[in-house]
Amino acid sequence: MNKRYGSVNNWLIDLPSGSILHLVTGERKRLGEYQLKLLHILMQEAGRIFTREELTNLVWERRVIGNNSLPNAIHALRAALEDDGKTQKIIRTIPRKGYLLEAEYCCFVEKEETEVSEPEADDASPAPELTESLKPVEPNAPEVAETLIYDAPPAPAPLASTPGISRAQRWIVLALLLLLSFFLSMILASRLALHNQSNTLAAQEIQANVYSNIRLYALDNEVNPTKAEDQLYGKLKGTLYALNQMLKSQSVTMDVYFFSENQTLNYTFSLHSRCDEKQLVMTLYHWRIDAQNLNNLILRETRRKLGEMATCKDS
Repeated sequence: MNKRYGSVNNWLIDLPSGSILHLVTGERKRLGEYQLKLLHILMQEAGRIFTREELTNLVWERRVIGNNSLPNAIHALRAALEDDGKTQKIIRTIPRKGYLLEAEYCCFVEKEETEVSEPEADDASPAPELTESLKPVEPNAPEVAETLIYDAPPAPAPLASTPGISRAQRWIVLALLLLLSFFLSMILASRLALHNQSNTLAAQEIQANVYSNIRLYALDNEVNPTKAEDQLYGKLKGTLYALNQMLKSQSVTMDVYFFSENQTLNYTFSLHSRCDEKQLVMTLYHWRIDAQNLNNLILRETRRKLGEMATCKDS
C-alpha cells in the first residue's frame, strides 16, 4: 500500500520508526523523538519562518525544558541532513525571528510502506540522542544546566606507539602540548571571568514582612536589569498566601528566587524546616500568558516538595 512521506534533502521522514531514510543509498539514521517531530513540523510548512516560541509550543507542548533544547535540536537536525551552522543551506537561522526550512530541499514522495518500514534486523547504528538534565544550583543564583551526552570517540593512540618518533622528540611534543594547554586554560579562565562579571545577578528582597514564612527575592542582572517582579507578584499573590498558611502550620519556611528574561521565567524555591531542606529549580516559558496555569503549577510543585520533607521528631 502506497503512503505519502515528506522528504528533506533526499532523507525520507519515517515517523513510526523514529528515523530518516536516504532515498538513494538506503542509509537510515535514528533521531530523538523531539528532533524528528521538529523536522516534521518544519517540513510541513517549508519556506515559512517559525518563531522560537512557536516551535517550543508545537514540539514540546508547554513542557518545562532547558533553554538550549531548541538550538540543540536544530544542530542535531543539521548534522543528520548534511547541513551545518555556517552554510545553513537547508535549515536557516533568521536573526531575531526564528528558523526556516528551505522549500527547495523538500518534497513529498509516495512509497510502499514495506519499502520504508525498518527491517527486523537493522544494523544501522543509532545516532547519538540528546539527554537533558537539570542540575541543582545554589539558592542565590538559580539556573538550568543542560548536559549533552554523545557516544565517546575512540581514544587516540599514545605517542609511544607512533613509529618513527624518537624518545627525545616525544618529550618535546609532550612539553609543547602541555604549554599550549596552559595558555588555552589561561585564555578560557579570563573570558569566563569577564563573562561572570558582566552577568552578575543581585538578589533584592521584595514584599518584605508581608508573609510570615515566605521570603521573596528578585534576581536582577546588574548590566541589564529586569522589571518583572511586580507583574509576577500580582499573578501569584493568592497562591503565596495559601502556601504561607500551609507552611506556617507545618513550621516550614520558604525562600523564593526568580529571574525573568523575555518570555522565560527562572523560578527557584527552597524549603527549610528544623530537620530537613528541599529545593526545586524550574524554567517556565510563556509564563505571562496563562496566570491560572502558572499558579496551579507553582502550587502543585511546592506541595509536592513539601510532602517529600521529613517529619521532625520532637526531641
